[in-house]
Amino acid sequence: MLSGSDRPVGGAAGWGDAATVIPWELFLAYDDKRVLEDQYMSMRRWVEYEQSRAGADEVWDGDQHFGDWLDFFSVGTGSSFGSTSTDLIATAYFAHSTEILRRTALLLGKDKDAARYADSFEKIKGAFQRAFVASDGTVGAGTQTAYVLALDFDLVPDELRAAAAQKLAAEVRARGHLTTGFLGTPRLLSVLTRFGHIDEAYLLLNREQFPSWLYPVKRGATTIWERWTASSRMAASRTRG
Repeated sequence: MLSGSDRPVGGAAGWGDAATVIPWELFLAYDDKRVLEDQYMSMRRWVEYEQSRAGADEVWDGDQHFGDWLDFFSVGTGSSFGSTSTDLIATAYFAHSTEILRRTALLLGKDKDAARYADSFEKIKGAFQRAFVASDGTVGAGTQTAYVLALDFDLVPDELRAAAAQKLAAEVRARGHLTTGFLGTPRLLSVLTRFGHIDEAYLLLNREQFPSWLYPVKRGATTIWERWTASSRMAASRTRG
């Protein structure tokens, strides 16, 4: 299906990457390579699709994606796609899926494939750095999700990782809360702790005010809300009812 700009609609970065992420996470959880053997071809096809969308410059740009769906900045703006560049997100996930495929090929004894995907990952990583990482370690527009994905997927140059992590921690301290959506939130605390910013991780974990994990818990939630502001929507719905 084509959009009005003749770009495909579908295969959204972060969502479509379930083709590689889920088999890999299942392997990590159960130490059973059969899931990787069963899914290897579909994992390959997904990465080949990403490559076809990125093209020769290795930057996956211009397509429609869900982005960092429902991040903090989407509240009251009428947009659900988040404030982090969808091109940055798509290229980061392209790199991540390629690296997962490299590891999978290595585990399955497909050494030629592993070497090919290792080379591909390095090219995507270089393209990501040229497009989205500044010389002072700033990633993209400096959103929490931009830093989280770049650091978690090892896309920041070695000599700039500490600076990028410091910028992420400083952003968290300055706001006093998370700003991430669907793609940044699950990785936020692990990235902060990985780079030694334990205080900032606990600041987020223990926060009870909106937006935070404990905000819905304090309002009787028994599962994770889709939106950080779900309680106000639920209250309004009950009032109208």
